[in-house]
Amino acid sequence: MSVIQSIILGLIQGLTEFLPVSSSAHLLIFRKLLHVADDQTVLFTVLLHFGTITAVVVSFSKDLKRLLLALCGIAVDALHNLKVFITDKNRGQKQYRKLFGTNYRRLALYLMITMIPTALIGCASIPLVEMMSGNLLAPGVGLYLTALMLTVADMLPDGEKTPRNMKAQDAFLAGVFQGFSAIPGLSRLGTTISACVIGGMSRTFAVKYSMLASVPAVIGALIAELIRMPGNKMVFQAVYIPGMIAAAIVGFLAIRLLLRAVRSRKLRLFAVYCLVIGTLSIAGYYLL
Repeated sequence: MSVIQSIILGLIQGLTEFLPVSSSAHLLIFRKLLHVADDQTVLFTVLLHFGTITAVVVSFSKDLKRLLLALCGIAVDALHNLKVFITDKNRGQKQYRKLFGTNYRRLALYLMITMIPTALIGCASIPLVEMMSGNLLAPGVGLYLTALMLTVADMLPDGEKTPRNMKAQDAFLAGVFQGFSAIPGLSRLGTTISACVIGGMSRTFAVKYSMLASVPAVIGALIAELIRMPGNKMVFQAVYIPGMIAAAIVGFLAIRLLLRAVRSRKLRLFAVYCLVIGTLSIAGYYLL
């Protein structure tokens, strides 16, 4: 892999990871076009995702910090309540602390609920994903499905749900959609945002929730990928670094673009794009 190829793939990853158009499909397509061998891209793909995760952390640093503090607070209060339960012999004489009394504590709870179906479906779909990742047909079909979900989400009225009034089933539905996004061509953000909008969340909150939910999902997927990666594919090359940096910088800019697009109800533009690229991908499967 050359430096130019690394940078191009980094730019593609950074742009498509945070637009609802499926980064996995685009990486697969451009690897074929650039003639980059699949056995050269396993560790490189992991590093590209680290780059885009960095973009999310920078963009939502305040929210992530508050979520971390909320999780620590939940843990401390849960231990306090356990101590009260054990030591309060009269049952009811001592007051228990409320675990989910703030918006960020509720948001942390819902994100944990989202991760359950994401992890279960993601692990169960590993053999299917590996089987579908070697050709252009699967991402083409996946892009068609992404276009359908984006169109449906864009047609729905703006919801009103936030951490204050959303429910556990909303978080679970988002996790189910995010879990299936491991399939090539299904955009992680596209499917999760669609699930959030369908569940009644406001569009702005749907984007933020999808971004925050992607952090543990991507980190978990990368850890699983590293554990399963054969030793002969763990070879690091210096040309990977420019691609990772490009993914981080472009990813940061793509997040801003997505927020504007969702607020102005332009998801259907991404749906049209997915249809075009999906058609080209399917055509490439039969012609190349």
